[in-house]
Amino acid sequence: MHIRLNGEDREIHQNMNVWDLLISLEIDPLQSGIAVAVERVVLPKSKWKEYVVTDNCEIEIIRAVQGG
Repeated sequence: MHIRLNGEDREIHQNMNVWDLLISLEIDPLQSGIAVAVERVVLPKSKWKEYVVTDNCEIEIIRAVQGG
């Protein structure tokens, strides 16, 4: 299945939810400071296990970093 992830084309397994996508990218879904937007709409963390990624969707994963 084809998606656009953070501006780059990517192939992923079918029937993957957002939670599983993060794990496949070696991102800990339980880590604080992570936001996921699907089709430019921020998806609440409580929906990550429910939301199944669809073919050709656009996903942005944003990680807050500490700094100054």
